[in-house]
Amino acid sequence: MRRQREVIWRAVDDRVVGLDLRTSRYFSLNNSAAVLWAQLEGDVGVDELAELLVDRYGIERATAHRDVEAFLDEMRSTGLLEE
Repeated sequence: MRRQREVIWRAVDDRVVGLDLRTSRYFSLNNSAAVLWAQLEGDVGVDELAELLVDRYGIERATAHRDVEAFLDEMRSTGLLEE
């Protein structure tokens, strides 16, 4: 999975702001979502993303997995992710 190619985005402080060029919709991601978003450039899986949250924020693996799944579901539902 990776970010939709027709999305432009920028890191602003600890957040990400972006524009989906297909829909002209803006979006904003908080700091933990921004960390995940930055990793969606190639072949990355849920386990790797969850481990990143565990390392960065010191949260439980089960919590990290749930958070990653919720993030990916949201990105899919808004069309910001390519499978």
